[in-house]
Amino acid sequence: MADNIQIQGTQEENLDAFGREHNDKLQSLARTLISGLYMLIRSVKMYDPDNAVFQKPLAQLEDTINTIIRRDGKLDLVGVKQSFYINGMLVKVDMAALDNVKFLLDEMRAKDVGGFTLLRPVQNQELKNFVWIFSKEQSDDADEDGTTGRKLVSMKLAKYSKLKEKIENDKDESEARIDRKKYALTVYGRAIFFIKKYLESLKTDTPLNTSKSLRLVQDFVDIAFDQRTHFLGLTTSRNEAEYLAYHHVNVCLMTIVFGAELGLTKQQLRDLGYIALFFDAGMGTIPESLVSKRGGLTAEEKALVQRAPLVAVRHILKEKAINRSTLMRVVTTFEFKVDFGTAVRDNQGNIQMIIPKGSLGLYARLVAICATYDALTSKRPYRDAYGPEVALMLMWTEMRNKFDPDLLKVFMRVMAIQPIKVLTKRQQTAGISLSGF
Repeated sequence: MADNIQIQGTQEENLDAFGREHNDKLQSLARTLISGLYMLIRSVKMYDPDNAVFQKPLAQLEDTINTIIRRDGKLDLVGVKQSFYINGMLVKVDMAALDNVKFLLDEMRAKDVGGFTLLRPVQNQELKNFVWIFSKEQSDDADEDGTTGRKLVSMKLAKYSKLKEKIENDKDESEARIDRKKYALTVYGRAIFFIKKYLESLKTDTPLNTSKSLRLVQDFVDIAFDQRTHFLGLTTSRNEAEYLAYHHVNVCLMTIVFGAELGLTKQQLRDLGYIALFFDAGMGTIPESLVSKRGGLTAEEKALVQRAPLVAVRHILKEKAINRSTLMRVVTTFEFKVDFGTAVRDNQGNIQMIIPKGSLGLYARLVAICATYDALTSKRPYRDAYGPEVALMLMWTEMRNKFDPDLLKVFMRVMAIQPIKVLTKRQQTAGISLSGF
Protein backbone atom coordinates (compact mmCIF):
# COMPACT_ATOMS: atom_id res chain seq x y z
CA MET A 1 0.00 0.00 0.00
CA ALA A 2 2.83 2.35 0.80
CA ASP A 3 4.13 1.95 -2.73
CA ASN A 4 0.73 2.85 -4.11
CA ILE A 5 0.59 6.21 -2.35
CA GLN A 6 4.19 7.29 -3.00
CA ILE A 7 4.35 10.56 -4.93
CA GLN A 8 5.18 10.05 -8.59
CA GLY A 9 8.32 11.66 -10.06
CA THR A 10 6.29 13.06 -12.97
CA GLN A 11 4.88 15.75 -10.69
CA GLU A 12 8.19 17.59 -10.50
CA GLU A 13 7.21 20.39 -12.88
CA ASN A 14 4.00 20.98 -10.95
CA LEU A 15 5.97 21.15 -7.71
CA ASP A 16 8.02 24.06 -9.04
CA ALA A 17 4.85 25.91 -9.93
CA PHE A 18 3.37 25.19 -6.49
CA GLY A 19 6.40 26.56 -4.73
CA ARG A 20 5.91 29.90 -6.47
CA GLU A 21 2.14 30.04 -6.30
CA HIS A 22 1.52 28.79 -2.74
CA ASN A 23 4.47 30.18 -0.84
CA ASP A 24 2.31 31.79 1.87
CA LYS A 25 0.33 28.58 2.36
CA LEU A 26 3.50 26.52 2.72
CA GLN A 27 4.85 28.99 5.27
CA SER A 28 1.66 28.68 7.28
CA LEU A 29 1.75 24.88 7.18
CA ALA A 30 5.44 24.88 8.15
CA ARG A 31 4.81 27.07 11.19
CA THR A 32 1.96 24.74 12.25
CA LEU A 33 4.28 21.75 11.79
CA ILE A 34 7.03 23.26 13.93
CA SER A 35 4.56 24.30 16.62
CA GLY A 36 3.12 20.78 16.71
CA LEU A 37 6.56 19.17 16.98
CA TYR A 38 7.47 21.53 19.79
CA MET A 39 4.36 20.64 21.79
CA LEU A 40 4.82 16.89 21.32
CA ILE A 41 8.54 16.78 22.11
CA ARG A 42 8.04 18.92 25.19
CA SER A 43 5.17 16.67 26.36
CA VAL A 44 7.08 13.40 25.81
CA LYS A 45 9.43 14.48 28.59
CA MET A 46 6.50 13.85 30.95
CA TYR A 47 4.19 11.34 29.26
CA ASP A 48 4.40 8.22 27.14
CA PRO A 49 3.41 8.81 23.48
CA ASP A 50 0.56 6.32 23.94
CA ASN A 51 -0.99 8.59 26.56
CA ALA A 52 -4.37 10.11 25.64
CA VAL A 53 -2.93 13.63 25.82
CA PHE A 54 -1.07 12.92 22.56
CA GLN A 55 -4.09 11.81 20.61
CA LYS A 56 -5.28 15.19 19.32
CA PRO A 57 -1.86 16.86 18.71
CA LEU A 58 -0.64 13.73 16.88
CA ALA A 59 -3.71 13.75 14.64
CA GLN A 60 -3.17 17.44 13.91
CA LEU A 61 0.51 16.87 13.11
CA GLU A 62 -0.36 13.94 10.86
CA ASP A 63 -2.85 16.07 8.97
CA THR A 64 -0.37 18.95 8.59
CA ILE A 65 2.45 16.71 7.34
CA ASN A 66 0.25 14.86 4.86
CA THR A 67 -1.21 18.13 3.58
CA ILE A 68 2.30 19.36 2.80
CA ILE A 69 3.16 16.09 1.06
CA ARG A 70 -0.01 16.18 -1.02
CA ARG A 71 0.70 19.73 -2.10
CA ASP A 72 4.49 19.63 -2.48
CA GLY A 73 5.18 15.98 -3.27
CA LYS A 74 7.50 15.62 -0.29
CA LEU A 75 8.37 16.99 3.13
CA ASP A 76 12.01 17.77 3.79
CA LEU A 77 12.54 19.51 7.14
CA VAL A 78 16.07 20.46 8.16
CA GLY A 79 17.50 22.62 10.93
CA VAL A 80 20.28 24.97 9.85
CA LYS A 81 21.93 27.19 12.45
CA GLN A 82 18.97 28.72 14.35
CA SER A 83 16.28 28.17 11.73
CA PHE A 84 14.29 25.50 9.96
CA TYR A 85 14.00 25.02 6.22
CA ILE A 86 11.11 23.14 4.66
CA ASN A 87 11.62 21.86 1.13
CA GLY A 88 14.45 24.34 0.72
CA MET A 89 12.46 27.35 1.95
CA LEU A 90 13.31 29.26 5.13
CA VAL A 91 10.52 29.02 7.69
CA LYS A 92 9.83 32.47 9.08
CA VAL A 93 8.48 32.65 12.64
CA ASP A 94 7.51 35.60 14.81
CA MET A 95 9.45 36.74 17.87
CA ALA A 96 7.18 34.86 20.29
CA ALA A 97 8.04 31.52 18.67
CA LEU A 98 11.83 31.94 18.62
CA ASP A 99 12.30 30.24 22.01
CA ASN A 100 10.16 27.30 20.84
CA VAL A 101 12.29 26.95 17.71
CA LYS A 102 15.48 27.04 19.79
CA PHE A 103 14.11 24.39 22.17
CA LEU A 104 13.13 22.13 19.27
CA LEU A 105 16.50 22.51 17.54
CA ASP A 106 18.39 21.81 20.79
CA GLU A 107 16.36 18.68 21.49
CA MET A 108 16.80 17.34 17.99
CA ARG A 109 20.54 17.99 17.97
CA ALA A 110 20.93 16.38 21.38
CA LYS A 111 19.65 13.18 19.75
CA ASP A 112 21.76 13.77 16.62
CA VAL A 113 18.65 14.49 14.52
CA GLY A 114 19.16 17.23 11.93
CA GLY A 115 15.77 16.84 10.30
CA PHE A 116 13.67 14.31 8.44
CA THR A 117 12.33 13.52 4.99
CA LEU A 118 9.00 12.06 3.90
CA LEU A 119 8.09 11.12 0.36
CA ARG A 120 4.69 9.59 1.16
CA PRO A 121 1.95 10.19 3.76
CA VAL A 122 2.77 9.32 7.35
CA GLN A 123 0.59 7.44 9.83
CA ASN A 124 -0.11 8.14 13.49
CA GLN A 125 1.97 5.27 14.85
CA GLU A 126 5.06 6.37 12.97
CA LEU A 127 4.76 9.84 14.45
CA LYS A 128 4.58 8.24 17.91
CA ASN A 129 7.78 6.36 17.14
CA PHE A 130 9.44 9.61 16.07
CA VAL A 131 8.35 11.45 19.22
CA TRP A 132 9.59 8.52 21.33
CA ILE A 133 13.17 9.34 20.28
CA PHE A 134 13.01 12.40 22.57
CA SER A 135 11.43 10.70 25.59
CA LYS A 136 13.24 10.57 28.92
CA GLU A 137 13.33 6.76 28.72
CA GLN A 138 15.23 6.86 25.43
CA SER A 139 18.95 7.45 26.12
CA ASP A 140 20.48 6.32 22.80
CA ASP A 141 20.64 8.28 19.59
CA ALA A 142 18.34 7.17 16.81
CA ASP A 143 19.46 5.70 13.51
CA GLU A 144 18.13 6.95 10.18
CA ASP A 145 15.17 4.59 10.59
CA GLY A 146 14.44 5.31 14.27
CA THR A 147 15.15 3.28 17.43
CA THR A 148 15.12 -0.41 18.21
CA GLY A 149 11.56 -1.67 18.46
CA ARG A 150 10.13 1.62 17.18
CA LYS A 151 11.29 1.77 13.58
CA LEU A 152 10.30 4.46 11.12
CA VAL A 153 8.87 3.23 7.83
CA SER A 154 8.10 6.29 5.71
CA MET A 155 10.23 8.80 7.57
CA LYS A 156 13.99 9.00 7.07
CA LEU A 157 16.03 10.90 9.63
CA ALA A 158 18.99 13.11 8.74
CA LYS A 159 21.86 12.79 11.21
CA TYR A 160 22.81 16.20 12.58
CA SER A 161 26.49 15.21 12.83
CA LYS A 162 26.58 14.48 9.09
CA LEU A 163 24.54 17.55 8.25
CA LYS A 164 26.83 19.76 10.32
CA GLU A 165 29.88 18.28 8.59
CA LYS A 166 28.34 18.89 5.16
CA ILE A 167 27.46 22.49 6.07
CA GLU A 168 31.00 23.09 7.26
CA ASN A 169 32.46 21.50 4.12
CA ASP A 170 30.17 23.56 1.90
CA LYS A 171 31.24 26.67 3.80
CA ASP A 172 34.91 25.77 3.45
CA GLU A 173 34.48 25.07 -0.28
CA SER A 174 32.62 28.34 -0.76
CA GLU A 175 35.32 30.28 1.07
CA ALA A 176 38.00 28.42 -0.88
CA ARG A 177 36.34 29.38 -4.16
CA ILE A 178 36.30 33.01 -3.06
CA ASP A 179 39.94 32.76 -1.99
CA ARG A 180 40.91 31.23 -5.34
CA LYS A 181 39.18 34.04 -7.20
CA LYS A 182 40.95 36.62 -5.06
CA TYR A 183 44.27 34.88 -5.61
CA ALA A 184 43.66 34.69 -9.37
CA LEU A 185 42.97 38.42 -9.39
CA THR A 186 46.14 39.06 -7.36
CA VAL A 187 48.29 37.03 -9.78
CA TYR A 188 46.66 38.80 -12.72
CA GLY A 189 47.52 42.19 -11.19
CA ARG A 190 51.10 41.13 -10.55
CA ALA A 191 51.44 39.98 -14.15
CA ILE A 192 50.12 43.31 -15.44
CA PHE A 193 52.60 45.14 -13.22
CA PHE A 194 55.51 42.98 -14.40
CA ILE A 195 54.75 43.22 -18.11
CA LYS A 196 54.35 47.01 -17.83
CA LYS A 197 57.81 47.22 -16.29
CA TYR A 198 59.20 44.91 -18.96
CA LEU A 199 57.75 46.95 -21.83
CA GLU A 200 59.15 50.12 -20.28
CA SER A 201 62.59 48.49 -20.00
CA LEU A 202 62.54 47.70 -23.73
CA LYS A 203 62.29 51.40 -24.54
CA THR A 204 65.57 52.03 -22.75
CA ASP A 205 67.16 48.93 -24.31
CA THR A 206 67.69 47.41 -20.84
CA PRO A 207 65.11 44.62 -20.75
CA LEU A 208 64.22 42.90 -17.48
CA ASN A 209 64.99 39.21 -17.14
CA THR A 210 61.80 37.48 -18.26
CA SER A 211 62.56 34.37 -16.16
CA LYS A 212 61.25 36.32 -13.17
CA SER A 213 57.77 35.86 -14.63
CA LEU A 214 57.92 32.05 -14.56
CA ARG A 215 56.44 31.92 -11.06
CA LEU A 216 53.47 33.98 -12.23
CA VAL A 217 52.97 31.76 -15.26
CA GLN A 218 53.12 28.64 -13.06
CA ASP A 219 50.44 30.16 -10.80
CA PHE A 220 48.30 30.79 -13.88
CA VAL A 221 48.67 27.15 -14.91
CA ASP A 222 47.84 25.82 -11.43
CA ILE A 223 44.70 27.95 -11.12
CA ALA A 224 43.62 27.18 -14.70
CA PHE A 225 43.79 23.46 -13.93
CA ASP A 226 41.60 24.05 -10.87
CA GLN A 227 39.03 26.44 -12.32
CA ARG A 228 39.40 27.97 -15.78
CA THR A 229 36.42 30.33 -15.42
CA HIS A 230 38.39 32.44 -12.94
CA PHE A 231 40.66 33.46 -15.81
CA LEU A 232 38.11 33.85 -18.57
CA GLY A 233 36.38 36.40 -16.38
CA LEU A 234 39.62 38.25 -15.68
CA THR A 235 40.41 38.74 -19.37
CA THR A 236 37.43 41.11 -19.64
CA SER A 237 39.28 43.52 -17.34
CA ARG A 238 41.04 46.01 -19.56
CA ASN A 239 42.59 49.44 -19.23
CA GLU A 240 42.47 51.22 -22.60
CA ALA A 241 45.36 53.49 -21.64
CA GLU A 242 47.57 50.46 -20.96
CA TYR A 243 46.26 48.25 -23.73
CA LEU A 244 49.51 46.49 -24.62
CA ALA A 245 50.22 45.24 -21.08
CA TYR A 246 46.67 43.94 -20.63
CA HIS A 247 46.76 42.44 -24.12
CA HIS A 248 49.86 40.36 -23.37
CA VAL A 249 48.54 39.08 -20.04
CA ASN A 250 45.11 38.30 -21.49
CA VAL A 251 46.66 36.35 -24.35
CA CYS A 252 48.83 34.46 -21.87
CA LEU A 253 45.77 33.46 -19.81
CA MET A 254 43.66 32.47 -22.79
CA THR A 255 46.39 30.33 -24.33
CA ILE A 256 46.84 28.46 -21.04
CA VAL A 257 43.12 27.71 -20.80
CA PHE A 258 43.06 26.90 -24.54
CA GLY A 259 46.02 24.55 -24.20
CA ALA A 260 44.48 22.83 -21.17
CA GLU A 261 41.38 22.12 -23.25
CA LEU A 262 43.61 20.46 -25.84
CA GLY A 263 45.15 18.24 -23.17
CA LEU A 264 48.61 19.81 -22.90
CA THR A 265 50.62 18.89 -19.82
CA LYS A 266 51.37 21.40 -17.08
CA GLN A 267 54.94 21.71 -18.31
CA GLN A 268 53.73 22.39 -21.84
CA LEU A 269 51.25 24.94 -20.53
CA ARG A 270 54.02 26.63 -18.57
CA ASP A 271 56.13 26.90 -21.72
CA LEU A 272 53.14 28.10 -23.73
CA GLY A 273 52.12 30.70 -21.15
CA TYR A 274 55.69 31.96 -20.81
CA ILE A 275 55.99 32.40 -24.59
CA ALA A 276 52.54 34.02 -24.87
CA LEU A 277 53.25 36.52 -22.10
CA PHE A 278 55.93 38.14 -24.31
CA PHE A 279 54.56 37.10 -27.73
CA ASP A 280 54.52 40.62 -29.24
CA ALA A 281 56.73 42.50 -26.80
CA GLY A 282 58.55 44.25 -29.64
CA MET A 283 55.47 46.46 -30.02
CA GLY A 284 56.47 48.03 -26.72
CA THR A 285 59.20 49.90 -28.56
CA ILE A 286 56.71 51.47 -31.00
CA PRO A 287 55.59 55.02 -30.08
CA GLU A 288 52.10 55.11 -28.62
CA SER A 289 51.08 57.73 -31.15
CA LEU A 290 51.75 55.20 -33.91
CA VAL A 291 50.08 52.26 -32.11
CA SER A 292 46.85 54.26 -31.64
CA LYS A 293 46.97 56.10 -34.97
CA ARG A 294 43.71 56.44 -36.86
CA GLY A 295 43.77 55.64 -40.56
CA GLY A 296 46.48 53.97 -42.64
CA LEU A 297 50.20 53.94 -41.94
CA THR A 298 52.89 55.41 -44.13
CA ALA A 299 55.54 53.15 -45.67
CA GLU A 300 58.02 54.26 -43.03
CA GLU A 301 55.56 53.59 -40.21
CA LYS A 302 54.73 50.14 -41.60
CA ALA A 303 58.42 49.30 -41.71
CA LEU A 304 58.77 50.33 -38.06
CA VAL A 305 55.90 48.07 -37.03
CA GLN A 306 57.24 45.19 -39.11
CA ARG A 307 60.57 45.44 -37.31
CA ALA A 308 58.89 44.89 -33.94
CA PRO A 309 59.30 41.06 -34.01
CA LEU A 310 63.00 41.51 -34.75
CA VAL A 311 63.34 43.76 -31.71
CA ALA A 312 61.59 41.12 -29.56
CA VAL A 313 63.85 38.36 -30.88
CA ARG A 314 66.98 40.43 -30.27
CA HIS A 315 66.04 40.83 -26.61
CA ILE A 316 65.15 37.14 -26.30
CA LEU A 317 68.59 36.18 -27.52
CA LYS A 318 70.20 38.62 -25.10
CA GLU A 319 68.68 36.93 -22.07
CA LYS A 320 70.36 33.53 -22.03
CA ALA A 321 72.11 30.82 -24.01
CA ILE A 322 70.34 29.25 -26.96
CA ASN A 323 68.24 26.25 -25.92
CA ARG A 324 64.95 24.62 -26.90
CA SER A 325 62.84 27.12 -24.93
CA THR A 326 64.64 30.06 -26.54
CA LEU A 327 64.13 28.65 -30.01
CA MET A 328 60.42 28.08 -29.37
CA ARG A 329 60.04 31.70 -28.24
CA VAL A 330 61.85 32.96 -31.31
CA VAL A 331 59.83 30.79 -33.71
CA THR A 332 56.49 31.69 -32.12
CA THR A 333 57.34 35.40 -32.18
CA PHE A 334 57.59 35.20 -35.96
CA GLU A 335 55.03 32.54 -36.79
CA PHE A 336 52.01 33.88 -34.90
CA LYS A 337 51.77 36.69 -37.46
CA VAL A 338 51.90 34.28 -40.42
CA ASP A 339 48.55 33.39 -42.02
CA PHE A 340 47.60 29.72 -41.62
CA GLY A 341 46.71 29.43 -45.30
CA THR A 342 45.81 31.10 -48.57
CA ALA A 343 42.14 31.93 -49.05
CA VAL A 344 40.39 30.82 -52.23
CA ARG A 345 37.47 33.20 -52.80
CA ASP A 346 34.42 33.15 -55.07
CA ASN A 347 33.24 35.97 -57.34
CA GLN A 348 31.59 37.72 -54.37
CA GLY A 349 34.80 37.67 -52.36
CA ASN A 350 33.64 34.98 -49.92
CA ILE A 351 36.21 32.42 -48.78
CA GLN A 352 35.41 29.02 -50.27
CA MET A 353 38.41 27.07 -49.03
CA ILE A 354 41.76 27.48 -47.32
CA ILE A 355 45.00 26.09 -48.69
CA PRO A 356 47.44 25.64 -45.77
CA LYS A 357 50.74 27.37 -46.39
CA GLY A 358 52.98 25.16 -44.31
CA SER A 359 53.51 23.54 -40.94
CA LEU A 360 53.18 26.27 -38.33
CA GLY A 361 53.98 25.40 -34.72
CA LEU A 362 51.09 24.64 -32.35
CA TYR A 363 52.02 27.44 -29.96
CA ALA A 364 52.01 29.99 -32.78
CA ARG A 365 48.59 28.80 -33.97
CA LEU A 366 47.17 29.06 -30.44
CA VAL A 367 48.65 32.51 -29.84
CA ALA A 368 47.37 33.78 -33.20
CA ILE A 369 43.77 32.92 -32.30
CA CYS A 370 43.93 34.27 -28.74
CA ALA A 371 45.76 37.46 -29.72
CA THR A 372 43.29 38.28 -32.48
CA TYR A 373 40.27 37.56 -30.30
CA ASP A 374 41.55 39.75 -27.46
CA ALA A 375 42.43 42.54 -29.88
CA LEU A 376 39.00 42.47 -31.53
CA THR A 377 37.16 42.49 -28.18
CA SER A 378 39.26 45.40 -26.88
CA LYS A 379 38.39 49.06 -27.37
CA ARG A 380 40.96 51.00 -29.33
CA PRO A 381 41.25 54.73 -30.07
CA TYR A 382 40.24 54.14 -33.69
CA ARG A 383 37.28 51.76 -33.04
CA ASP A 384 34.98 50.36 -30.38
CA ALA A 385 35.35 46.83 -29.04
CA TYR A 386 33.51 44.04 -30.85
CA GLY A 387 31.31 41.68 -28.87
CA PRO A 388 32.52 38.06 -28.49
CA GLU A 389 30.11 36.62 -31.05
CA VAL A 390 30.88 39.34 -33.61
CA ALA A 391 34.61 38.86 -33.08
CA LEU A 392 34.34 35.13 -33.69
CA MET A 393 32.12 35.72 -36.71
CA LEU A 394 34.82 37.93 -38.22
CA MET A 395 37.51 35.39 -37.40
CA TRP A 396 35.51 32.57 -39.02
CA THR A 397 34.54 34.50 -42.15
CA GLU A 398 36.61 37.47 -43.28
CA MET A 399 39.78 36.42 -41.37
CA ARG A 400 39.34 32.67 -41.68
CA ASN A 401 42.56 32.06 -43.61
CA LYS A 402 44.63 33.39 -40.71
CA PHE A 403 43.78 30.56 -38.30
CA ASP A 404 43.78 26.80 -38.04
CA PRO A 405 40.03 26.13 -38.48
CA ASP A 406 39.99 23.05 -36.23
CA LEU A 407 41.63 24.98 -33.40
CA LEU A 408 39.24 27.87 -33.91
CA LYS A 409 36.30 25.52 -33.33
CA VAL A 410 37.86 24.35 -30.07
CA PHE A 411 38.46 27.97 -29.06
CA MET A 412 34.75 28.70 -29.50
CA ARG A 413 33.97 25.94 -27.05
CA VAL A 414 36.62 27.13 -24.60
CA MET A 415 35.11 30.62 -24.59
CA ALA A 416 31.67 29.07 -23.97
CA ILE A 417 30.29 30.62 -27.16
CA GLN A 418 28.13 28.29 -29.21
CA PRO A 419 29.29 28.10 -32.84
CA ILE A 420 25.74 27.79 -34.18
CA LYS A 421 25.75 31.43 -35.28
CA VAL A 422 29.15 31.08 -36.92
CA LEU A 423 29.28 27.63 -38.48
CA THR A 424 27.09 25.88 -41.01
CA LYS A 425 25.20 22.79 -39.87
CA ARG A 426 27.79 20.52 -41.50
CA GLN A 427 30.66 22.42 -39.93
CA GLN A 428 29.05 22.30 -36.49
CA THR A 429 29.10 18.50 -36.53
CA ALA A 430 32.53 18.11 -38.13
CA GLY A 431 35.05 16.19 -36.06
CA ILE A 432 38.16 17.90 -34.78
CA SER A 433 41.45 16.09 -35.27
CA LEU A 434 44.26 17.07 -32.94
CA SER A 435 46.77 14.58 -34.28
CA GLY A 436 50.24 15.87 -34.87
CA PHE A 437 50.10 18.42 -32.06
